[in-house]
Amino acid sequence: MCDLTRKRFEPPQQTAKRRLKVWEVDRSYHCAILGTCLTLHELKKIIRQSGIILDPRASDYDAHRALVSVAGQDGHSARLLTRLLDKKYQRTIAQLMRLSDEKLLGDAWQKAIKTGDIAGPFWTLVTHPHMSEALLDQIYGEVHMLSHLEGASNRADLKRLVRLEASVASLKADAIKQAHQHQNQLRQKQQFIQQLEQQMLVQISRNIPQQTPAEIELNEQLLTLRRELAVALRQLDRTKRRLGSATQRAEDLTSELESSKQQLKETEAEQRAIELALGEMLCDASSVNPEPTGSLCGRQVVYVGGRTSLSPHFRALVEKFQGQFEHHDGGVEESRANLHCLLSKADMVFCPIDCISHDACLKVKRFCKRNAKTFIPLRSSGLSAFAKELSDITANKH
Repeated sequence: MCDLTRKRFEPPQQTAKRRLKVWEVDRSYHCAILGTCLTLHELKKIIRQSGIILDPRASDYDAHRALVSVAGQDGHSARLLTRLLDKKYQRTIAQLMRLSDEKLLGDAWQKAIKTGDIAGPFWTLVTHPHMSEALLDQIYGEVHMLSHLEGASNRADLKRLVRLEASVASLKADAIKQAHQHQNQLRQKQQFIQQLEQQMLVQISRNIPQQTPAEIELNEQLLTLRRELAVALRQLDRTKRRLGSATQRAEDLTSELESSKQQLKETEAEQRAIELALGEMLCDASSVNPEPTGSLCGRQVVYVGGRTSLSPHFRALVEKFQGQFEHHDGGVEESRANLHCLLSKADMVFCPIDCISHDACLKVKRFCKRNAKTFIPLRSSGLSAFAKELSDITANKH
């Protein structure tokens, strides 16, 4: 404790019943408050925040004393202290501030003494607006004596710690000595075991009968057969692995074959569509003028990407089915602004995925989805793919 002298407590004049700030509390309590209610880490934090300058070689007691000296002044340091203490013990403050009877406050303090948790109740009661001087003297005295008891207990613990450290050092020395002894004994036992094993081997070699030349030859043949068997097993394992790889390769080839068959079927269907379309175009040129197999009913068809050289054939095919055709190269030479205008007028949009940039294809697809336009991706830019899709559309429409 920094100050063992208690001065008579004279609370500040106040009209409202409120808790006291730390600078309003009797200065003789400041040492007990800081030493009991705050940790050393918290004290040093307040010192840093307050801008109090200490010698780099200052001790913990110097830090404690420096903060005690400014706790009684209404300044930045004292306000930081009050704020930290109120925040740290806000739950205890909320509980005890509901009490106004001196007996109930004394009972709450005795309960804190029994449980050993006195820091929060001590700060709350020292600043409580309904505390009497007699109860404050009692609380201060008990905290003061607890600090003495704790100091005596710490000194006893230090003495006990010194004795224990000496005992531990002695026990470590004994343990090291015993470990060396055990290692020597173990080494001797291992040497004795090795000697016994050598004696047993000598005795066994004397009792084993000599083998005949035929037996020696049979043993050599058996050893050779075992080596050959090991080699054969390794070769079998490698063969199994190669067989597994070959089986997987065969499955992959089968899958590729099925995919090729499916592509062939699609190509044949496209060729049939071309033949039908070309047949109708040929019929158009003859005197016989049969009805078309389907009609686009004047709908606008926009073809984005592909090969520009095929555009006239696409146009002829669409007009054959009574539709309107427009082509845009996807932004290679033509303006993309013009593409937006064409897409706005389109009823359906064809886009070959093998002859257009990925970015342009995605933009066209998003535009169609956003504006409820029919988007038809083509797997190739050839006439056959376009003719097949167009035939399917007109057939379904028909």
